[in-house]
Amino acid sequence: MSEQAKMATNMAIRAAIDGITDIMGEKGTKIIFRDIGLGHLVENPPGYTWDPCITTTEQVKIYLSLIPMLGLNGAVSIWRRIGYTNTKYVVEIGHAIDHLGDLPAHEKFFKGMELFSLGSGKGKVLPHEETGAHFDVFDCLLCEGQSSTRPICALYEGVMQYVADWAYGKGIYIPKETKCMGKGDDTCYFVLLKR
Repeated sequence: MSEQAKMATNMAIRAAIDGITDIMGEKGTKIIFRDIGLGHLVENPPGYTWDPCITTTEQVKIYLSLIPMLGLNGAVSIWRRIGYTNTKYVVEIGHAIDHLGDLPAHEKFFKGMELFSLGSGKGKVLPHEETGAHFDVFDCLLCEGQSSTRPICALYEGVMQYVADWAYGKGIYIPKETKCMGKGDDTCYFVLLKR
């Protein structure tokens, strides 16, 4: 997909709709999607499949639309929850990583993040001996045009938190963004830390 637009999967967009609905309610979700010209996705939600749905540029509009409503700090808080909730839906409804259940925890985490990267078209999973993986989102669209004194890509922290809870057990590891393009760094980089 180097020359053509990257596409978000039906699964990713459906999970975003479901996750935002959990947080903002049906009316809030309809308003968000209508205001960015994607209301048809709420009226006729995509299925839980890996088929392409909309471009990742259109997908990021969903998340950026929260900034005018909630401010950057409020949006960052919601993004983390959306990342966690989206991944929960993909795993529990879409059964996307059931086949990884018998692997050792480090491999489960690595492979789970790898599937997220493949399904979302975002970032690269890097092996890490202690925690299984780090996550480098060198192509972060959330940071585009943003300026912050702290990391803001909480959506990916939410994703990592769910996958870490699934692989290692709830609350054993927490994700931390150590670099953020919104702060002026060259990439958005995430690690897991022992709680």
